[in-house]
Amino acid sequence: MPMTAKKELDAAWGERIKEYGFRKYRGRDALPIGEDWFGWLGLNTGTRNNAGAVDVLPIVGVHWKPLAQAYQELNPQLPKSMSPTVSQPLYKLVEGPRNRTEWRVREGSGEPFQLDQLLDATVHWGIPFMESLCHPEVVADLLRPPSKFNPNPAVPWKTYPLALVLTGRRSEALDFVREHALEVVDKPDMASKTYLEYADRFSERYS
Repeated sequence: MPMTAKKELDAAWGERIKEYGFRKYRGRDALPIGEDWFGWLGLNTGTRNNAGAVDVLPIVGVHWKPLAQAYQELNPQLPKSMSPTVSQPLYKLVEGPRNRTEWRVREGSGEPFQLDQLLDATVHWGIPFMESLCHPEVVADLLRPPSKFNPNPAVPWKTYPLALVLTGRRSEALDFVREHALEVVDKPDMASKTYLEYADRFSERYS
């Protein structure tokens, strides 16, 4: 998608969802929900048939601030971000028949963005989903590997034990990390090596 069109879409969309309490935080559309939570909204965009039509695949979820902070402290080499703790494509939440996973928000170059249907789905399905996630135990359950609520399957192996710590299950978290470290200790791939380093830091901090 051309950068100019993406900026135009971001600006138009930002104005529409501002009415419902969303604000930009570190470049992401976020909805403050209580002290420890942000509703999280991302738009994956693409053009079709080189004709300037724009389709959007919205992703909705939550950013749990205490977990994000704990993860950052264990991974200081990573930049701070507003990544979702758990998330789900919006189309999976919409009830009733739907033959597409995306929303067409512009038919061709130079035409205005049509955001009403996308906004309606976000308000009626996305926001209630965000609010339903704002409970530590709920998020911990959704993060349990293998988790379907993070696009990167490697991340929940690290965030799930943090969720256990934050819900008062530190001993269970340490056992989980040690057991998974034993499962990957002889694997040569970089992801396994990175996890072993993470496991050492986790155990040192929470033992």
